[in-house]
Amino acid sequence: MSCRPLAAGRYGVAMTYEECLSAAIIVQLRVELAARGWSQQEFSKMIDIEPETLSRYMKGHRHIPMRTFIRMAQVFGMKAAQLLAGAEDRMNNAGTASPEAPARQPIN
Repeated sequence: MSCRPLAAGRYGVAMTYEECLSAAIIVQLRVELAARGWSQQEFSKMIDIEPETLSRYMKGHRHIPMRTFIRMAQVFGMKAAQLLAGAEDRMNNAGTASPEAPARQPIN
């Protein structure tokens, strides 16, 4: 599934660019966690937030604050722009429904 702004979403409802990107960010986070073999529980400790809060972010129930997004990227060993670019690539090319796609390699 390719997520394009105002394209039919999961339930046949048009999605805005923001909604598509938010969904792609969640998938990218899942990819990064899986690539490292980390659970959400472990990751929440690494970024110093409650597991329930991370769960809300990962389910799309709450937006991820910028400070938290930057911390997530740092823990993954990348810049926030790289994490965002991975999500944008996923959104534009592979769609948000393919968490098996390879993760972007960090740039040092």
